[in-house]
Amino acid sequence: MLKELINNFALLTSFLFFGNLFFRKYERYLKKHVFIYRVMNGLMLGLFGILLMMTGLWIRGHFVVDLRQLAIIISVYMGGSVSGLLTTLIISLYRIYIIGGWTDVSLTATVNCFMTLGISLIFIREKSLTLRKWMSAVLGAAVVSLLSTFYVVNPPDNESMIIITTFKLLGGLFTYFMMSHIKKTERAVHLLEEAANRDHLTGLYSPRAFDALFEEVFHTSKTTKQPFGLVMLDIDHFKNINDTYGHLNGDTVLSQLGMLLIRESTTRAYPSRKGGEEFAILIGNCDSQKAASFAEKIRKAVENERFLLNDGTSISLTVSIGAGSSPVIASRHLLEKSDEALYEAKRSGRNQVKLAKP
Repeated sequence: MLKELINNFALLTSFLFFGNLFFRKYERYLKKHVFIYRVMNGLMLGLFGILLMMTGLWIRGHFVVDLRQLAIIISVYMGGSVSGLLTTLIISLYRIYIIGGWTDVSLTATVNCFMTLGISLIFIREKSLTLRKWMSAVLGAAVVSLLSTFYVVNPPDNESMIIITTFKLLGGLFTYFMMSHIKKTERAVHLLEEAANRDHLTGLYSPRAFDALFEEVFHTSKTTKQPFGLVMLDIDHFKNINDTYGHLNGDTVLSQLGMLLIRESTTRAYPSRKGGEEFAILIGNCDSQKAASFAEKIRKAVENERFLLNDGTSISLTVSIGAGSSPVIASRHLLEKSDEALYEAKRSGRNQVKLAKP
């Protein structure tokens, strides 16, 4: 038993680790296509359930106990009912058509899988992981397995019942702690990535993150055949603020402007700090007219905002903005042309929007 248990634990560890790496690699795509994620999750865990069946433990040469139910429970946790149902169907069809045929034992195993699915849906909510709920689902699955054993081997001996229960519970407990550890590690990695990609003062994307976002938005635009926009803005006479009120108050103003840009940006807009008092906003699915309208909205919002200094003094700001879009302007020239439009706005009197020219 110990050998089979170690083999199953090694299989669980490998699957959870590499599965998490795979989903992290394609995380952005899968978040946008939730149904595809759930179908892929169901397929992968269905195949994983088959692997768990192949590494099961023979008890007295009569029947096999394995951890296929864990694949169903994990599937429900990862992808909800759609994923769980697909995993259950794959495991059940494999059991009937590949290794069992239409026998009482195969049908009992199929009923076992669907009962496990029902129990999992009762106790486990998608992406909600607690030890009590997880082990309730595992214990319920173990009880179902015991009932199935009574039907297949009547009556089963006490040793077989103890082995089945121990195998299921240890497997479930091990899986919970593995998934909990992966979840905590992933959260820590997300926090580190977020810290690396954010400007510490404004909370906007950093210059390095802007470059990566530009490539991502460009490739998305190329794939979907949709335009994307870029807005470049600069605070008018910011040097006067630093000279008059000091650099600490200048940082306070930049921080408040960052919050304003986040507030005014849409879900497809990515505001970044390019450096100093210069900012850039990438906008997905945005033509030149939409980019100019968005830029004007930002300009008015800044003009109407009151910025509070550290001593409570209230001041007003204006910004000059250059806006453009691809493919009207080739993507490799979009940043340069929008920057030129920004400086044209400053030369023309500031506090205005200029549209980049091809």
